[in-house]
Amino acid sequence: MNLQLLANIGWHELSILIFAALLGVVFFLVIRQNQKDYLELVGILTSGKADS
Repeated sequence: MNLQLLANIGWHELSILIFAALLGVVFFLVIRQNQKDYLELVGILTSGKADS
């Protein structure tokens, strides 16, 4: 692998890396919120079964 290519990171590559990092953060937040919603629904369903 040519290490010279890694040394010449320009603005185009930097913007792609920033975009990829922000996309990763968004995916992390969506997955975390989905997990919270799932656990809340399981709690509601469990409490509903206990009441009846």
